[in-house]
Amino acid sequence: MKKWIGVAFIVILIGIAAWTGLRKPAVEYGLTDNGTGVEQGDTPPQFKLETLDGDPMSLKDVKGKKVILNFWATWCGPCREEMPIFEAYDAAHDDVVVVAVNMTNKDAKLETVSAFVDKYGLTFPVLLDQTGDVSKAYQVLNIPSTYFLNEEGVIQMKVEGSLDKAMLDSYMQQM
Repeated sequence: MKKWIGVAFIVILIGIAAWTGLRKPAVEYGLTDNGTGVEQGDTPPQFKLETLDGDPMSLKDVKGKKVILNFWATWCGPCREEMPIFEAYDAAHDDVVVVAVNMTNKDAKLETVSAFVDKYGLTFPVLLDQTGDVSKAYQVLNIPSTYFLNEEGVIQMKVEGSLDKAMLDSYMQQM
């Protein structure tokens, strides 16, 4: 009986250690889940990711502006269709910033992402989610997925699937 209690205690300790170890990457990327959510009216999880140039960026860096937060991959056909629309919108609106989170963990190589950004002439921030932790925190199951945040950083809506210009204009007018 004492032997089984000892074994159970060790199993519990191993479970706690494993759970703590699994949460470590989220902390490293600045992800928090305290008081946050991914539904309309929620403050989304905060994160810090690197751009293609290796510069760190977080949502705090764009607070005070409306944010179009898009999750995408280079191999995604609808993502390729959206990017020129996002680029034009970002260039035409000073009070809005597009932040594109490349799901690098599901993409080919960093060189592929860089070539994609060059091909489409993207000037807005492209962040690299190399571990997939940010995509998981945002519960991204389908790509593209786009979150619309107001100036206070609160989610106004989430759209799964591609957007065309008319849809983007309509969603932004609702904010």
